[in-house]
Amino acid sequence: MASKKKRNPDYTLNIFHHYDEKTKRNVVVFLVQTTKIFVSFRYEILLEDEIVDNEIHLRIKGLHVPELLMPQSGPAQGRRDYTQLEGTYHLVVTKQDKTVNEFSLHITQESVDIKQKPKTSFIIISNDPVNLS
Repeated sequence: MASKKKRNPDYTLNIFHHYDEKTKRNVVVFLVQTTKIFVSFRYEILLEDEIVDNEIHLRIKGLHVPELLMPQSGPAQGRRDYTQLEGTYHLVVTKQDKTVNEFSLHITQESVDIKQKPKTSFIIISNDPVNLS
């Protein structure tokens, strides 16, 4: 019997606190990136999001060619910033093919703790900050 080949995750999701210089506000950033590096362009990941009570839905809708076609290599990125998150949240991430990963998060003004994640996942989740420049 052939064994199933373990698939590598397609995406990473970093959730972290960030001070937004433009708005002068503290935000919680949800940054989705592909694990694949693109050599010609930095594509944009189209994201749909919704927060209902303590449930956050993040839907990955596909890749989009950037408006400015400046040659640049790197992963595709999609980002959402939230200003009013505090407490325990159920995070549901859905991929284009309707695959779902679910996580449990606890967010305070100082930290983001990942309390629960699936055993196998198409997205690697982390609370490590990412340089946003």
